[in-house]
Formats: sequence, C-alpha cells, structure tokens
Amino acid sequence: MRSAGGDKSILKGRNKEDRELSDQRILGSGEFVGALRQQAERLFEKKYQPKRNIEELVKEVAVRLEVSPELICSKNRQRKYSEARALVAYLAVEETGHTAADVARFLGVRRMSVHEAVTKGKEVCHRVCSSTRRGT
Repeated sequence: MRSAGGDKSILKGRNKEDRELSDQRILGSGEFVGALRQQAERLFEKKYQPKRNIEELVKEVAVRLEVSPELICSKNRQRKYSEARALVAYLAVEETGHTAADVARFLGVRRMSVHEAVTKGKEVCHRVCSSTRRGT
C-alpha cells in the first residue's frame, strides 16, 4: 500500500496474479523477485528432499563408467577411479544435497578433498553426459 503512495484504487483494479511481488524501489522488478523465489524454492527442495544413498550413487557411477564400486571407494589413484570418485562427490553434494563431511566419511577422504572433487566431478559429469548423448 505504501509503495502505491497510499492510493488504494491502484490495487483494487488488479488481479492477484497481476500484482507486483515487491516494491521496485527496494528489490527491483517483480520478475527479478519471482526468479529469486523460484531459485530459493529449488534450493530448499534440494536441501530437504529425501536424499539418495551415497552407496547407490557409487553403484550408478560404477556402472556408467564401467569400473568397480570397491575401487571407487579405495585409495587407488588411477585416473578412471579418481574421476569416478569426483563424479560421486559432485552428484552427492550438488545434486542430492549430502554434506561434504558425509561424502568424505563414506569415501575415506578429507572434507577439503571432497570440495575439490566436486569441481572436478562437474567437468567429468559434463564430459560423460555429452559423450552419452552422442552415442559414444
């Protein structure tokens, strides 16, 4: 009401859907605020949705990359296992909302290593997904 300058006639003629979500002078346009709300809702859902088990993610990645699930969780430093661990870390933290500490405990690595692996895992994910779409 105040943002309309105290003029109730401005609000009376509008449908509920047509009203702005904010005072443009403070937050910006209603589109901007709507986009922020949608992003916040997605983050909220990701954080509080039922999480897929990390063990399930390891098995799924093992099948996708054709490696042994046991070797993903090992200290093996070969590239294919390192990338598989990174992909598990990325999927667990970014896609399913597990904490880095939970993933670190499961994989037997330090929490900082999981944060580094998430960045690497994102690259691996894009490479693996794009090669799957091309049929290779």
